[in-house]
Amino acid sequence: MAEDTQNQDQLEQIGSSLTKVEQFVENNKKTVLYAVAAIVVVICGVFAYKNLYLDKQQDKALAAMWPAENQFRIDSFHIALYGNENVTGFEDIVDEFGSTKAGNTARYYAGCCAMRLGEFETAIDYLSDFSTDDPIIESEAICLLGDAYSETENYKKAVSLYKKAAKVADDELLSPRYLMKAGLVYEKLGKYDDAIEAYQQIKKEYDGTPEASSIEKYITRAQLKK
Repeated sequence: MAEDTQNQDQLEQIGSSLTKVEQFVENNKKTVLYAVAAIVVVICGVFAYKNLYLDKQQDKALAAMWPAENQFRIDSFHIALYGNENVTGFEDIVDEFGSTKAGNTARYYAGCCAMRLGEFETAIDYLSDFSTDDPIIESEAICLLGDAYSETENYKKAVSLYKKAAKVADDELLSPRYLMKAGLVYEKLGKYDDAIEAYQQIKKEYDGTPEASSIEKYITRAQLKK
């Protein structure tokens, strides 16, 4: 009996709550309708942006990319980056189509070009904004960013990026190369224990690689410098 009474009370409370909601909707019908309409407009706008506008921008970006890529392949890095009367450079592609996948790829190309041109601050700007889900490409971009910071003598930033690149790649071909770079920069910083640690990681985890075959001399050198 007590349970029936409790259930009845719960039903009455639910009914009362529903009545309040219904009353609120009735009293604020226009506001509710406007809110729903606004949500629908936002959803439609996002859909249109992603599936109509960005698709068209992607196609335009891809069309603009190939001449710049051709210049990149023949080591014409200035034209590839800045363009000329016949070629839209990666710089302009990033500016105009940066929100597209092709525009994002153009950032990586632009960073590579800037590095080859000795424009290291420019390379840092482009590579810092580049992103990818591919761990190999990501690690290469991180390493290149480390090279740019190393060229500007920001060695602390460079070495952290080299170590990050090695971890992201987790690859027998690439990781020991990044760790070697880290070790060499640690030596520049006078952090010989950290350098030895990087070299020993190559020895332990990447035995059989070209870097590991000569790593003992780097370990010995760092130990003697301590």
